[in-house]
Amino acid sequence: EDAKQILHDDPSTPAIGVDENAALVVVGNEALAVSGDGKATCHIVVPDEETGEVISAPLPTSWQEPVPLDEILEFPIPATGEHLEALKEYVDTDFVIADDIISEVSHHSSHSELSGNEVFPKIVAAGKPGALQLQPIFDKVIELSGSELPKLLYIGTASFDRTDKFNNCTKRFRDIGCEVRRLDVSENESVPSLEDMREMVVDWAEVIMCSGGNTLHALIRWKEIGLDLLMKEASMKGTVLCGGSAGAGCWFSSLHTDSLRPDNTKNKEHVLDELTEEELSDWNFTKISALGFIDAMCVPHFDTTGTNGHSRAEDAKQILQNDPSTTAIGVDENAALVVIGNEVLAVSGDGEATCHIVVPDEETGEIISASLPTTLTEPLPIKNVLDLSIPAINN
Repeated sequence: EDAKQILHDDPSTPAIGVDENAALVVVGNEALAVSGDGKATCHIVVPDEETGEVISAPLPTSWQEPVPLDEILEFPIPATGEHLEALKEYVDTDFVIADDIISEVSHHSSHSELSGNEVFPKIVAAGKPGALQLQPIFDKVIELSGSELPKLLYIGTASFDRTDKFNNCTKRFRDIGCEVRRLDVSENESVPSLEDMREMVVDWAEVIMCSGGNTLHALIRWKEIGLDLLMKEASMKGTVLCGGSAGAGCWFSSLHTDSLRPDNTKNKEHVLDELTEEELSDWNFTKISALGFIDAMCVPHFDTTGTNGHSRAEDAKQILQNDPSTTAIGVDENAALVVIGNEVLAVSGDGEATCHIVVPDEETGEIISASLPTTLTEPLPIKNVLDLSIPAINN
């Protein structure tokens, strides 16, 4: 509190507080917090330029790699409540740009009719970002790229271009020697020219990975700057599209999302530090449109419960009950749905997690679901999978 008072009197200097059993590790112009007892950490304390109020936020101690100091010093400055209110205006926006791709691939009975990079889209949609680091799912991304060391383009818009998320999501690829680039477009000042974006997205990348985070924020930004259309163009030349959570749901025609969650903001640590448990749990899942490469509603984190106390699986079923026109595909956190042209395959990252088909029964109106097998070595036509009855899936 005394340090905050000093900053209030002299707002020219940010402060970094270090708990007694913690340390700030600085490597060049990057840093990370290390806890000695599993609880202590470091805290960024800065004056708010707009209000003059002194605000603070704790640093995570889970980082394995350092983050630029400039980014760390912005940690207490979250996307504001007004930002979330603005997102609500876009809930009914149509973000679909790939419905013609669905129509085109549906003319082929299987992806084996095509060869090489003519097969599109190629998608690995995981239940959470970390699932892409699990060996079976990671191997599938490499396999689909057709290269032992594919060139990876990371797009972290949904996580507001945070470096710690980039580090976590790309680690396995960097560890094996893949060339990795990142495209930051969350803020206007970081958006490259259209020509530079095209070079990265269409001409250079063999794999495009989109981060987890706030899907609605990402879809808005991509539509505003034309990145959605560039990703569509890349997919049509055989580039692999992948991601977990928001980075999975964005490829579907719609998704079940927590984009309006109070802490689903740029620097959620500050929000978690400021809001009460009641405030943090006061939100609802919602269904939004997405890019449309897969004609279904994606439900990532299918096997989990949200911070609002609602089961994602049960909430998705309620959405289908209210709007039975949409089939849903639930993806457990440690699983991925792999799409190759007009065929799909469920891949388990831990031997247990899988994907689930959730459909309304045309006769009874009841919402029914079944798990996809993860033992198949060859994909199944997506139309057949989405139309399967429960007994057929279980058999």
